[in-house]
Amino acid sequence: ADLRQCEALRERFQKLRAVVAGGDMRHRSEFAGLRALAARIDAGEIDTVLVHDAVRPFASHRLVERLLAASGQTVGTIPGLPVTPGTVRVEDGWIAGYPRNLWAVQTPQVFQATWLLEAHNRAARQGFVGTDTASVVEWAGGDVLVIEGEATNIKITTPDDLVRAKEIAAGLGR
Repeated sequence: ADLRQCEALRERFQKLRAVVAGGDMRHRSEFAGLRALAARIDAGEIDTVLVHDAVRPFASHRLVERLLAASGQTVGTIPGLPVTPGTVRVEDGWIAGYPRNLWAVQTPQVFQATWLLEAHNRAARQGFVGTDTASVVEWAGGDVLVIEGEATNIKITTPDDLVRAKEIAAGLGR
């Protein structure tokens, strides 16, 4: 997105404090955002960071409240849902196993700010690129708690997802 357009939008919304240019992938965009907050994190002004992606527009206030309530127990807390039965592991076209205890993780993800910033700093120094925020924290040795997410907190990345999103949005209007 054009930073000037984003900045113009930011000026219309009091809750938005800054626009930060992202990177070429999620991991780098997230790190850019954390670097923009680093001085305030180091000064103790920010103790908790919620990381969320715009492709999940239906995360509820209730989910955020539950994440924040659970976040005092650990370095990170994330929502997720158990993967539906029928998932198999395949190798060379053949069933190679039936995984158990798999969860599909969601955002927002909540972390202790100093821990998250240090995990990203270490990852940058060592060349580690996480698949999501929790993977960076876990790689750095932090514990991440998974709480139950929401079925409506879908990620919109395909045309079928957009159809489902329209259904969810219509249901929210009732």
